Amino acid sequence: MLITLCPNPSVDKILHLNQFHPGQVNRCVKEQSFPGGKGVHVAMALKELGNESKIIGFWGGPTGEWIKKECDILGISSLGPVLLQWNRTCITVLANSEANNTEILEKGPEIGPDALNEFFETTKSEITEAKAICVSGSWPVNVPETVYGTLKSLCDTYNKELWVDASGKRLEQALQVKPFGIHINKKEAAGFYGNGFTPVEYTQKLLDNCEVAAITDGANGLFLGYKGRIAHGKCSVRNVVSTVGAGDCLTAGLIHAWYQKESFENVCKTATACGAANCVRPELGMLYKKDVEQLKEIVQLKLYEG
Repeated sequence: MLITLCPNPSVDKILHLNQFHPGQVNRCVKEQSFPGGKGVHVAMALKELGNESKIIGFWGGPTGEWIKKECDILGISSLGPVLLQWNRTCITVLANSEANNTEILEKGPEIGPDALNEFFETTKSEITEAKAICVSGSWPVNVPETVYGTLKSLCDTYNKELWVDASGKRLEQALQVKPFGIHINKKEAAGFYGNGFTPVEYTQKLLDNCEVAAITDGANGLFLGYKGRIAHGKCSVRNVVSTVGAGDCLTAGLIHAWYQKESFENVCKTATACGAANCVRPELGMLYKKDVEQLKEIVQLKLYEG
């Protein structure tokens, strides 16, 4: 079993417009809603890839109930504290204009000490059956800076590996505890280490703070580092529908392949294919296993040593 922590679940809504006009009334031609939050995306992709998958999060109000229900339909258990405040809604605008793929992300509910304690206690109760823990995405307001330290101590106690996908100040906090694996994008790496480095150099720097370092660079693919080796995986796809959730699916593919004990090269290829597979489907943050298998055959792989 693989457990994903999703501190800030969301209802991910796509608004389809023929054209977006700033400062004017815009009418949608179609709306779609999906269960979201980076951790939810990771858990859904892990399930599709054949893993037993559980999510631990903060579930708020009617939106939280809806997200949990949708996860249950997919066969994913959703655990953790229930809040009165609603979970956030995150909007993606799809239009034939410069606004295409514009995202508007709400901040989510506030978390009190009782709910945070229940979150950690739930994680503690489930961790013994897990192969690993992945914590992915933003945290709600009022959550202390020590959360990654708490999670790392918990994983160390039960001899489990901690994987992290974070950004901004949360990335700084995560790097301090040196989790087993980290996935960030090139922009996030530049924000932490400064500009002017290549993806390979960023990956080498990230390895100072973890065992497995994954840096994604948009259409340029994945740079994966482990024990001094770096692999670059790239998969070009046609007819991209949406890139929202591609990084989360890549995270899922990385963790899936790692615990399937695939070779280092195949871990990179699987993760790269999972990120690409997300882009060819209309469902946000989702992939289909059959797409992954097909795309894995066309992943271009380059290896760097030392």
